[in-house]
Amino acid sequence: MSRIEGLFGSPDEPNKRRFRHSEIPSSLRTIIRCCDTFLFQAHLTFLSTMTNGSAPLLIILPGLDGGGRLSVPFMQALEAHGIQSEVIAYPASQTMGYDALRDWLRPQLLQRPPFVLLGESFAGPLTVMLGATGLTSLRGIILSTTFARAPVPVPSALARVLKLPLPLPPVALLARLLLGRWRTPSLESALRDALATTSPPVLRARAVATLRIDVRGLLPAISTPVLCLHANEDRLLQAGALQSIERGLQRPPETHLLDGPHLLLQAQPIEAAAHVAGWLRTLDRGTLPLAPPEA
Repeated sequence: MSRIEGLFGSPDEPNKRRFRHSEIPSSLRTIIRCCDTFLFQAHLTFLSTMTNGSAPLLIILPGLDGGGRLSVPFMQALEAHGIQSEVIAYPASQTMGYDALRDWLRPQLLQRPPFVLLGESFAGPLTVMLGATGLTSLRGIILSTTFARAPVPVPSALARVLKLPLPLPPVALLARLLLGRWRTPSLESALRDALATTSPPVLRARAVATLRIDVRGLLPAISTPVLCLHANEDRLLQAGALQSIERGLQRPPETHLLDGPHLLLQAQPIEAAAHVAGWLRTLDRGTLPLAPPEA
């Protein structure tokens, strides 16, 4: 018996006469069937709007290497949660600072459907800069093991020295710093391959740019929700890096401390993806306001 048919009587009301199906005129039975079909289809439509299929696209801005190779395991883990993602790689042979990268990226994001921007490490300040420009399709920001100002205070004279064509540190040393006890031959090899795709002068220029950046003044201009991921064994960033971000935002971000190194998305892709997917599902349920009008 359908829900609507049940309105004609109830087992809890024994003294009330209930209509038998055969006593209902055929025209009314047709209406009942149509109503039941409509309610069922409406229920399916509601369920479909609650799935990850309607979640915003996740656009990843990579770290110092500037490519997408190191993001593949994390993106695969996101796919297992039904989250669509893509990486925008930076020009591998052009020396571009934060301002130049912002101006290069912004036109590419203007015509996008609703998206969430994820910036890891080097890309954190870049993500803040883009988020403060009022992109109309931007629905949220994720900052992973990153900073709003120079993570390591360095005198300007030393920063100029770092611009010189000096050899880059050995990958094995970088792996110890960036991966810690999560360092494996496969991750070290992936790091080596990722760095090899970008010219040394470009890598040096990006490293120097991090020593001079300070976007704390832009944090109040971010009106979308923010998710912060940081690692409990990050050998590159201090706790103050996260605190300066939290203090500058209009609203407190959702923050998760995960077991991992600086390259958190690479060392712990499954756990990180689970936190990101869970946060994106809250945006999918309509808790996220529209982005401000484009400036």
